[in-house]
This record gives sequence, C-alpha cells and structure tokens, in this order.
Amino acid sequence: MKVIFGIGKVRKRLKNTVLAIGVFDGVHRGHQALIQGAVERARALGGEAMVMTFRPHPVHVVHPEIDLPYIVSLPHRLKLIEDLGVDTCIIVHFTKRFSQLSPQKFIQRYLAAHIKPKEIFVGDDFRFGQNRSGTIDYFREAGRRWGFIVNIVSAVKGGEDKIGSSIIRRLISEGKLEQAHRLLGRRVSVMGRVVQGCGRGRRLGFPTANIHVGEAILPPLGAYAVEVRIGEKIFNGMANVGCRPSFQKGRPVNIETHLFDFSGSLYQKEIVIRFIKKIRDEKIFPSKEIFIKQLTKDKRRAQAVLSRLHS
Repeated sequence: MKVIFGIGKVRKRLKNTVLAIGVFDGVHRGHQALIQGAVERARALGGEAMVMTFRPHPVHVVHPEIDLPYIVSLPHRLKLIEDLGVDTCIIVHFTKRFSQLSPQKFIQRYLAAHIKPKEIFVGDDFRFGQNRSGTIDYFREAGRRWGFIVNIVSAVKGGEDKIGSSIIRRLISEGKLEQAHRLLGRRVSVMGRVVQGCGRGRRLGFPTANIHVGEAILPPLGAYAVEVRIGEKIFNGMANVGCRPSFQKGRPVNIETHLFDFSGSLYQKEIVIRFIKKIRDEKIFPSKEIFIKQLTKDKRRAQAVLSRLHS
C-alpha cells in the first residue's frame, strides 16, 4: 500500500478511484465493512481503492481538553488498512485551520482538486466541514455537481448497540478482552518495534522483547497470555504490561514479552502482540528468587490458556 502524508502530495491522476473517508481508529468491524465496500467497488470498476484518514484525531484538535487515547497507533492503523486490500492511504494533517474549512472548500480543495474520486464511501454518521455542518444530504448533492457518487454504509451492530470506537476503548481499559475482540473482529493488539532492553529478563532465564507503545490504549497492568506475530509467523508467549515495579518505580508503561520456543534476536523487528487472557495482576516481588518462581507459574498458566485456545 502506498502511504501519502498530505493531500498536496497526490501527484498521480487515477481513473475510477473509490475513496473511503474516516479516522478509522481501531479499524473495527464497522470500519472494515466500510473500507471493504470501497475496495470491492474499486475492483469492480477496475480502479484504485483509496482511504483518507486523519492525524491527529479530530477530537484532539477541536476538544483538546478531552483525554481520548488511540485504539491503535498510526503505523498499526496503516497496517490494518493495508491488510484490507487498500491500494493508497492519504493521511491528512488535521489542524485547527483544517477544522474550520467549509464543507464546500473541503470538497473543492481536498476531493475535486486532487483525487477526483468516482465514488466515495462514508459511514452513516459522517459529518464534515466547520462545526460538522456538512451533512450526508449536502455531500450527496455536492457529489452530483462534482461528478462522484456518495455511498453510505450503515453502522454494524454488536448485539443491540452499534459498534463504535468509544465502547471499544472502554472495554479494553476495563480488561474485557473477549467483548472487545467481538467488536474489533480481531484480538486486542498492539504493534511496535523491539527496542534494546537492559537484559534483566535474560539473566532471569526469561528473555523478553521490549516495545514502547506510546499512544495506543492498553489493557490493565498485569501479565497476559499472548500470541506474537513476527512477519508471517505466530509465536505463543506471555507479556507483562506495566512499569516493572519490582525494579523501577515511576517508569512509563511498557510491554515486555517472553516468547515460548523462540531463539534469536528480535531487536528492531516490528511485532504485533495479541492479548488473549490476563493471568495475574502486576505485583512487586521482594526477591529475584520469588520473581523467578512466579514467572515459571505464569508460563505454565499462559501455556495452558493458549493450548485451550488452539485445541
């Protein structure tokens, strides 16, 4: 997938481009249905499937007082979008000035002048332009003037309620992994590049891959049974989400993952950690020996969880 940072960098003129527009934080089942609709239509037209997304989240700009964590980081979002078969993704820098564009100017400057889409896919709650004044009806009418068709994708339901990013954030933060899994259409996961650790895990007999996840929301602190994707391979393991309280206090939250049946270096490799089940809360251990005993128990428990998952 080609990634373009900024609408002004769109150089190539394409025929029959089908565009999906949205923040798509989390790329949950509702987002997947919308993007897949655009991809399928692009294939039918022999055109290009394109996604327009935004960074930072519009809420962070329009309402900076609201603490709204991302469900996944931007690189993770792009990987999930790519996996849906999208050809090109444009990342629009969402600024205060951008938020004040009228609906007409957004269409003229961002759609008609650069992309010239044949069709556009949006969700049924889509609004755009200053103060969200651009309605679906306005968008459809503008499409008739500018030569594109607007397709509205209805919200996907998870039970009685429609699937949305807000409820998924709450479920992850509360540690309700199975419920979040059903709404996401995949396991709760984080993606990151392995960084150099201090080697403490290796000295304890449990070498770990360490990643900093930054902006992505995490489940509650503690130890988890996990699956880890490295390239096209999946490994079982256990991960600790925490601040390493037995050794360092006041440190940022990070993830230390011990992979079962793996040897070699993961330094600088990009990995995806899928959270399967929490096996214990984060603890402080008074000695190295007690910590090792707990890690041994954690490994057996994680192996049992993952064995049941694959049986």
